[in-house]
Amino acid sequence: MPETLKFARRLASFEGGECEIGRCTSLGDEAQSAGEFAERLRECHRLVFHVAYAVLSDRADAEEVVQDTFFRAYRKLSGLREPQKFRAWVAQMAYRLALNRWRAAARARRRDTFWHELYGEAQANVESIVAQREMKRRLREEIDRLPKKLRAVVILNAVQELDTRDIAGVLHIPEGTVRSRLHLARKALLKVFSDETL
Repeated sequence: MPETLKFARRLASFEGGECEIGRCTSLGDEAQSAGEFAERLRECHRLVFHVAYAVLSDRADAEEVVQDTFFRAYRKLSGLREPQKFRAWVAQMAYRLALNRWRAAARARRRDTFWHELYGEAQANVESIVAQREMKRRLREEIDRLPKKLRAVVILNAVQELDTRDIAGVLHIPEGTVRSRLHLARKALLKVFSDETL
């Protein structure tokens, strides 16, 4: 934080001595000197830092964004139409700069790791596809081994994605019986697959 305040003082004395902000901005009587500009920055430093840190989650990057924000605010001060909204204006500027920095870092990370991720994902995708197919095959086999009453309920629920009320209508049995059979079928399948992993 002290580095940023030193930066603000250097910025205020950029043209050697007092720079009349009033003559080059619309702040007029509210900020007549670079010292007043530095005071405004001091007042909103914490806000600007918190906004940048919330986006970047890195203290050093947030401090850099704070300095960039203050420099940009000094340069664009003449574009501020409503001086009473200075804090909001600077906070919005900090948010945009932090977001741009975050996006640039994300692009750089993607660019730097593209080939590694491509190769790694392709290998992982093949392995996961094979594992999923094997699991589906085994699940179908185990469902086929279930008693007919349980198998019908599981197939209508899991494969046809019907709810218990619709299954009760299709099979002409009470809804409670459907729930009971679903529970028994799931319990049987869970026992088979949990025994295999042990």
